Amino acid sequence: MKRRLNLFTEHRASCACLRLCTLALALALAGCTLGPDYERPDTQLPAAYRPGDGPPVRSAAADGKAAVEPTGTPSDRKSVNRDWWTLFGDATLNDLMQQALKNNADMAIALARIAAAEALAVQAGAPLYPTLGVNAGLIRANSGALASVQGVAVQANTSQAALATSYEIDLWGRVRRGIESATALVNASVNDQAAVRLTVEGLVASTYLRLRSQDAQIDVLRDSIRTREHTTRIAQAKFDGGLSSPIDVAQATAALAAAQAGLSEVTRQRDVTQNLLGVLTGNLEVVIAPGDVRKLPIPPVPPAGLPSTLLESRPDIAKAEQDLVAANARIGVATANLFPVFSLTGMLGVQSIDLTQFASPQSTVWSAGLGLVAPIFAGGLLQGRLDYARAQQQEVLGTYVKVVRNGFGEVSDALVNVRQTLTTEGYLSTQVAASTKSHDLALLRYEAGYVDFLTVLLEQRATNDARLAFVINRAARLQAAVDLFKALGGGWSASMNKSESLANPDANAN
Repeated sequence: MKRRLNLFTEHRASCACLRLCTLALALALAGCTLGPDYERPDTQLPAAYRPGDGPPVRSAAADGKAAVEPTGTPSDRKSVNRDWWTLFGDATLNDLMQQALKNNADMAIALARIAAAEALAVQAGAPLYPTLGVNAGLIRANSGALASVQGVAVQANTSQAALATSYEIDLWGRVRRGIESATALVNASVNDQAAVRLTVEGLVASTYLRLRSQDAQIDVLRDSIRTREHTTRIAQAKFDGGLSSPIDVAQATAALAAAQAGLSEVTRQRDVTQNLLGVLTGNLEVVIAPGDVRKLPIPPVPPAGLPSTLLESRPDIAKAEQDLVAANARIGVATANLFPVFSLTGMLGVQSIDLTQFASPQSTVWSAGLGLVAPIFAGGLLQGRLDYARAQQQEVLGTYVKVVRNGFGEVSDALVNVRQTLTTEGYLSTQVAASTKSHDLALLRYEAGYVDFLTVLLEQRATNDARLAFVINRAARLQAAVDLFKALGGGWSASMNKSESLANPDANAN
C-alpha cells in the first residue's frame, strides 16, 4: 500500500512538472518581442556616381618609362579580386602584404575582439536554456541541552542531494532582443576586423608606393648629379681656357651641391619609409632592393556609371550598420524590463537523516514552482534606461549615416584623383620631353659660346623639376588607385545590381 502511495505521489509530481512545462511553452510561443524591428535607414545617397567621376582614358607614354597596362587586362575591369594589390604586378609588394596580414599587431587585436564578442554572444543566449545544477551535502549538527525544549542535547546527521533547475520564460522578448544585439555586435567585430585588414593593406600598399616613388626620385637626382658634374667640368675647362669667369664655376658647383643635398634628403626619407614597412609587416629587419614607381603597371578602374551599391562592400559601413542593429535591439531589452518576469523553478532529490536510508523511495523530495517578479516603482530607473537606449540608438544612427556619406565622398574623391592625375601625367610628359630637349640645346650653345651659364642652370633646374614632378604624379596616380580600392571596400564586382543601393533602404531592410 505504501509503495502504491509513493508511486501515486511520484505520478502526480510528474504530471505537475509536465503541466508547468506545457504552460511555459505556451507562454513562450504566445510571447511578443517588444521594441522596434530594424529597418535600414535612408541615407539619401544618389543612385550612382556623377558621370564626371567615370574612368578616364589611358595616358600617353612619358619619358620612355611610362607605366604599362596589366597584360590582357582592360583598364575598366568589371570585377577585381579581393587581393587587389596583386594588380601592381610586384612580387615584393605581394610578399610584404602577406607578412603584414600574418604578423601585423592591429590584425591580432582585431581577432581578439571578435573572440570577445563571440563569448558575450554565448552569454546572451544562455537564458534561452534552463539552468541545471546539483546540490549535495552531509551535515552533522548538535543542539545543546539549553537549546532543546526537552532539555536534552540532540545530535543529528542529515544527508541530501538534489538537482535544481530554473528557466526564465521570455514572454516579452527580452532575451531574444539581447541575443539579437549580441549577434549584431559579433558581426560588427567581424566587419571591424575586415576594416582593420583593409586599412593595413592600404597602408602597406601606400607605403610601398612611396618607397618606389623615392627610388625613382633618387634615380632622377642621380641623373641630375651626373649632368651637373659634366656641366661643372665644362665650366671649369672654359674658365681654365680664359673663356668664362669664375662665376660660372661657382654657380655650377652650387647647383651640383644642391642636387647632392636633395639626393641625401630623399635617401633619408627612403630609409624612414623602409623602417615603416618593417613595423607594418612585423619584420623590423626588412631590406628592400631599389625599384622604380614608373615601372609598375596602372591598375584597372571600375566601369562607368558606378552604382552606390559598391559601398556595401566597405567593412566600415557594414560595421556601422551592425552597431545600429545592436543599438536598435537594446531598445527592446530596455522596454521588456518594464514588464513582469516569469520563471519556472524545480528541484528533485533525496534527503535523509540516516545515511543508510539515503536512496530509499521515502527519502525523495521535489518541488516545482512558477515565479513572478514585476516592477512597481523604481524611481525612474527603468524608464531612464529605456530613454538612454533610444538616445544611444539615435547617436549610432547618426554615426551610420555619417560613415555611409563619407564613404560615398571618398569614392568620388578617389575617382576624381584617378582621372585628374592621369590628365596631369599627359601634360608632365610633354614638359619632360620639351625641357630635356631645351636643356641639351642650351648646353650645346653654352659650349659654343652663344649663351651664358645662367641659361644652362635654368634649363637644368627646369628639367630636374619636370622629371621629379612626373615621378611624384605617377606615384599619386597609383596612390589614387589604392585609395579607390580602399574606398570600394577592396574592389568591385560585376554582379552588383544598380537597383540594390544604400540609397534604397527597402532593398535590404531586415
